[in-house]
Parts: sequence; structure tokens; C-alpha cells
Amino acid sequence: FNFLQLEKCIGSAVYAMGIERFLTLVPISLNEHSYTYSNIWLVPILKQYVTGASLAYYMEHIMSLAKSFKKASQKVKKPGISQDLLACAYELWGLLPSFCRHATDTHQHFTRLSDVLVTFLKKDPSMHQNVSTALQILVNENKAALIPKKSMEDCHAEYDFLSEFGMQPTYSKKAATKNIKSLVSCSNQLLYVLSDLFISSLPETRFCLKGAIGCLASVTDSSVTKEVFVSLLKSFQFVDCEGEGEILTSPAGVVDSDQNDLKGYSQRCLILELAYCLVQGAKDNLIEIIYNFTIHSFQATDESVHHEAYNTLCKILEENPCLSSARYIELIDLLHGLKPPTSIASLRSRYACFHMLMVHAVKVSLEEEENSKAFLILNEIILTLKDGKDETRKEAYDYLLNISSTLRDSSFIGSIEPYHKLVSMIMGYLSGSSPHIKSGAVSALSVLLYKDTNLPISVSDLVPSLLSLLQTKDVEIIKAVLGFVKVMVSSLEARELQNILSEVITEILPWSSVSRNHFKSKACTISNVTVIFEILLRKCGSAAVKLVTPEKYKVFLKTVLENRHGKSSEAVTNDTKNMPEDSSAKRPERRKPENSDNLEKNSLKDNKRKRDKKFETDMPGQKGSLMSTSNDGLRLPKRSRYSNDKNPNVGRPEESEKGKKSWNKSFTGGGGKRKVKVTSTGKDKAASHVPIQPSKSHKLQRKFKRN
Repeated sequence: FNFLQLEKCIGSAVYAMGIERFLTLVPISLNEHSYTYSNIWLVPILKQYVTGASLAYYMEHIMSLAKSFKKASQKVKKPGISQDLLACAYELWGLLPSFCRHATDTHQHFTRLSDVLVTFLKKDPSMHQNVSTALQILVNENKAALIPKKSMEDCHAEYDFLSEFGMQPTYSKKAATKNIKSLVSCSNQLLYVLSDLFISSLPETRFCLKGAIGCLASVTDSSVTKEVFVSLLKSFQFVDCEGEGEILTSPAGVVDSDQNDLKGYSQRCLILELAYCLVQGAKDNLIEIIYNFTIHSFQATDESVHHEAYNTLCKILEENPCLSSARYIELIDLLHGLKPPTSIASLRSRYACFHMLMVHAVKVSLEEEENSKAFLILNEIILTLKDGKDETRKEAYDYLLNISSTLRDSSFIGSIEPYHKLVSMIMGYLSGSSPHIKSGAVSALSVLLYKDTNLPISVSDLVPSLLSLLQTKDVEIIKAVLGFVKVMVSSLEARELQNILSEVITEILPWSSVSRNHFKSKACTISNVTVIFEILLRKCGSAAVKLVTPEKYKVFLKTVLENRHGKSSEAVTNDTKNMPEDSSAKRPERRKPENSDNLEKNSLKDNKRKRDKKFETDMPGQKGSLMSTSNDGLRLPKRSRYSNDKNPNVGRPEESEKGKKSWNKSFTGGGGKRKVKVTSTGKDKAASHVPIQPSKSHKLQRKFKRN
């Protein structure tokens, strides 16, 4: 029997008839003499399907029924029955959020309901989650009616079940306005109770209260919210008794005392968490107080304080974009002066602040000083791409993808599109003198290319500039450029590759056979070139590749083709072996001697090289994922993105153990033991802050211009 279908049928009846009429026909009841009850099994169904009900009905009928169950649980002598009755009472009280979904009488009865909510908050911790959810539903649903752009996803309720009924109930603007006024009239008392409870609660309880505080603050008058916040600052002695928002400092002018004040750190984190919730509805005066407190908190040495300060600052910049403009230079200097956090969560929040500031610098700012400050952000991101920790590099990848998506989707002021301005800023690092910075910039461009395959066409000098770096002798740069080329040939269509086929092959072929004395990472470099050739052969065809391959590299091309065909033949052979054989065909067969071609192919198979160890970085909005090593730019995931790739496992060379040992000995992942001084010379600083584009090849540029 399908109980799920039965629940849906009953839920549909509840939705169509309304909860009051339904419970009249199928009542939930309790016999106070025998302590037996009926139809309590309906509660989970009601919790999911009740909508458009009355708050008064909840207070008068549901709460009354719940009190009866609780009273009965106190009278009964058997512990098992007592606990069962008490559980039923809490199940009924837990219907509160469901009765708040599109409540029909909010403006008439919310004042009475707010007294019930305050009682729950003060006396019943088990109801904190339900009260928080109910408040979020009431506020967000009414805000969604007044603000069309407000997504219904902000509503805390589950609305998936409503899709099967064809339409979702909504408030009219007139009704929503009345409801909001009723909510605001009681918000003062609720905010004080919630904030006091927030300060005194455990972390797991605070989490469920944050949503309710934020929702109420978003519709409450800013002066009321300010009173709540300043009263807490005074109680913790973070402000003086007379001033409004004057942050107290120690005699030495810093937050930290001589001894580790863990209690002080904990209190500051609590206030920062609460400030985060209050930002959304805050006006200028309150925003100034929260901003000053947040900036002052960065003087602490405790990383947990920094984490909360980053979160709050990000929320301030998100809700008040004008601050990104007014305080841009101040904020850049402040954040640049702070050591990047080791915690991934803190680093993510720091990059979220960078995101807001970078959007302002690239999209809006026309000031030379502000543009130069933006390079301080890029410096950190590019260096993080070369970090030895996978999670840290992933945050830098995500930052680049997010900022590029924001800039591509936004309008702009000026003659240069913001996204192309960002690309030009990154390309400026290619002319620097530090190989570490250059390879990091190439990795950054690889990330952008993976997200935007049109990049080589829209920025005509991109590919020529990168291919010219293959003339250098630095292993870090060469590997990064080859990684970029792999991403590029995998991303572009065959017809687009035809335009650059000759130049790409000409530039990468010299690295197909490198002297062991010149490159200790010979196996890795040759493997990269081999993979690029395999992709080109699949997409463009062997005839086109042979046509543009210089004569002295034809042997290398032949080896790649033989490896590819050898693996294809091996796959076919394996399939044949798995087929059932005819018994009549089984007879002794004399072994034939292997010819020289077969011996050569077997030799090639025995010497296959394993590719570098890779890690995956999830990319938002992508079906696949990007692979990375700390020094090797970017690698492609194990999936076919080629139009002619029928067997994605064909032609993937493996690295020999000897080559692998040589690589591990020579280069540690992410430069873990390699010290690089980023701003060692004036020349490097100039490259970092005011980059100069590398020399261009006009012949190659024409290949990337659209006809």
C-alpha cells in the first residue's frame, strides 16, 4: 500500500477544504478520562499542507488542545503514557509555522500572537526554532508582496507541495501593508527578547534565532533597532554611557589587553554576529555605529573575531553599496594590512569583501588611485592560486569565477567593458619579472577561460601573449602556459582551433622533447604536450595536424598517433575476448612470431607515463570540474568535451616512476618549500600596480578577430 499517495490525498483535502472545516470532519481529540486520543497521526500531514489558515484558530483551538494533552500527561501515573501525551502536545504546538503560511488574519491577531511568541521564547526552549521559523514566514511573505524582486525562496516555509495545486497564494499589496504595520507594532518587544536570548544562548540555539532577528530588523524602524544594539554595546562596555557608537579603546589604543581575554573575544564575536543580523534594515546612523565597531574589531588578534568581522563587513557592503565607493581606499588599505586568515571560512568571507570592492573598482571607478588599489586585491588572489593547500586555491578559483560572472552580467560606465578590464589587469602581470607571479596570472586566465570559452576570441592578444611565454626557460611558467593551452584546445570548437592550429603547434612542439639536464620535470612537460596533441588530433583530424607540423617533429607526432591507435586496438581486443567463443572453433594454434612493428608498439605501451596527480575543484554553474596542481596551471577533468571524442580514455600517456620521482624531488606542490619574494624590486612593484601589456604579434592577433 502506498502511504505517500494517501498522505498526498489527505493533504490535498486539507488544502482545498481549509484546516478548520477538515478538523471539524476529522477531529483530533483526547479522552481525558481514559487518556486515549484519536487522529493524532494527522499532525505531520497538517504540518506540511496547512496554508491560508487563521492565527486565531491556532491560538484558540490548537493551543487549547495542546494544553489538554500536556495537562493529561501530568495526571497520568505511567511514565510511558505520560511521555507519549506530552509528545503529542509539542507536536500540536509545532504547527505554529504552518498556521503562519499566508495567514488570513495577521493584521487583526498578530498583537495577541506576539504575546504567545514571547512566552514561548522565555519559557520553552523547545519552541525557539518554531517561533523563529514562524516570524520569518510572516515577514518574508508580506515583504515579497510589497517588493516584486524579493524572491519567495527567502520565505522559510516549504512550498514544493503547492506546485501540484497549480498556484501559490499571495497577499495583495494592501493586505501586506496592513500586515507589516501590525508586525512593526510588536517588533520592539520581540527584538529585545530575541537579542537577550541570542546573547545568553548556546551557538546551536543562536543559529536558529539569527533568521528571526534579521527579518524583524528589516521591517522595524532603524531607531528602534539602534536602541537595541546600543544597549547591548553599553552592557558589554563597548561604548561609553553618553556617546552613541563611540568605540571604547584601551589606553594603548588597541583592543587586546596584555593577557588573553577570551571572554572579551567571545563577547565581541556575539555582538558582531548580532550586528550582522541588524544590518539589513539599518539606516545611516546605525550603519555608522555597526561599521565603526566592525572596523575596530580587526585590531584584535583572535582569528574568530576576524571571521565575524569579515562576515559583518561583507553584509554592510552588500546592503549599502555606496560604502564601497565612499570608504573604498580606507577599506582596501585596512584589509591589505591584515594577514590572510588560515581558516577557510574566514578566507571565504575576506574574499566576499574583496568581491564588493573589486566590482566597484572595475565597474564604476575612474580614479587612477582607486584602480591602482585594485591590484592589491589581484596580487593576493594570484599568489593564493599558487598556494600549497587545495582548499585555499579553491577559494581563489571561486573568487575569480564569481567576480567574472558579476562583471559579465553587469552594465558599465566608460569605453571598456568591466570584464575585459579585469582580463587586461590580469594580463598586465605577464610582463612582470617574477616567474611565480607570471605563472599565477596564467593560472588565473585559465580559470576565466574555463568559464568563458569565448575569451580567446574577444581578447585578440590573449593567446599570442601567452604563447610568447613559451620562449622563457622557467619551468613554472612553461607548465602554467601548457595548462592554459590544454584548457583552450579542449574548450574551443574545431573550426575555431583551425585558425590558431599552426601557431599553437609551432610554439608547444619544442617542449615535446626536452633534455633531462635542462628540465628535471621532463616527463610532466612531455605529457602535457602529448595530451594537447591528442586533443588536437581528435578535434581537427590527423591530416590538419600533420600539415602544420614541422618535419623534425614528425617522429613525435607518429609516436602520439601510434599510442592512440594502439590503445584503440587494445580496447577492441578486450571487447572481443569478452565475447563467447564457438566450441567448434577451439583448436590448437601455433604461436606466430611478433614482427618489429608489434614489438615497437609493446615497447611504447610498457613505457607509458602516468600523468601528474591532480585534484578536483568544483566550479559553480559548471557540469564538470576543473583540475589543478599548484604549479602546473590548470588541468582538465576526466571527461570528454570534444566533438569527435568517442573514447575519452584513449591516448592518455602515463608517467614513468623515474620521471615521477624526479618531479617530486625537484618541485614541491604549491611551492610548499619554495620561498618567493613578491615585491622584491621596484620593477616588480611596477608590474604589480601598473602592469604593461606584453609585446603583441599582429600576425597572430588577426587570427582571433571575428570576420
